[in-house]
Amino acid sequence: MQPTLSTSRARAGHRAALAGLLALALPAAPGMAAKGCCTDPARFHYDPLPPQGSVDLVINSSSPTFEFQSGPSAFRAFLLPEASRPYYIEVRSFIAGGSDPERARVFYPVVAVLTDDFLVSRSTDLESLHFDLPLFEATTDPAYRLVLPIDPSNPHERYIVVFTPSNLNEGRTLPPISTPESAAEAAKIAYLGAAPYGRLRITLHPGEAVPATSAAPADPPAR
Repeated sequence: MQPTLSTSRARAGHRAALAGLLALALPAAPGMAAKGCCTDPARFHYDPLPPQGSVDLVINSSSPTFEFQSGPSAFRAFLLPEASRPYYIEVRSFIAGGSDPERARVFYPVVAVLTDDFLVSRSTDLESLHFDLPLFEATTDPAYRLVLPIDPSNPHERYIVVFTPSNLNEGRTLPPISTPESAAEAAKIAYLGAAPYGRLRITLHPGEAVPATSAAPADPPAR
């Protein structure tokens, strides 16, 4: 019988595989910095998220990067707050460059949830993104948004990492365009203006009990 690996070695192997679990099989984005902050998520700097309210952040060339399987991506990492009730994490990534499609740029966000052992518990995908226009004070600027449920009954989920897949500028078949909403959906499908950096806002909303899945549930009620 082959000897089993020790717990510490198994965890090290899982951490080394983080790149493959987080990244999509896409080539690196042009112009993306090649430097990486480290090779172990345990060494990431995790900013604490407040139990309520919003945090504005910028991911730019000064942000840490991680060498994912598909290439490097700038990212930000956060420590989840202590909570006794379920809540939602809402991530908005604002479009820069105005309404001109040739100039508009956006950081398409993906979120990975890590356990207290810095292993991947679950993650969102690009299909979780929704386009928001600045209507009814839902957002001050056009933005792509995702909503992630957090259930404190799963105490091992302790961190989130916000990053973007490398190089989303692939050829895709676009749907018919007849309204601003369908144009936004077409832009999303084509991942027009995908950028390695961007301006984001993370907001925590109270919520009901939700299953711990990577798919986003119905949006939380407007506040």
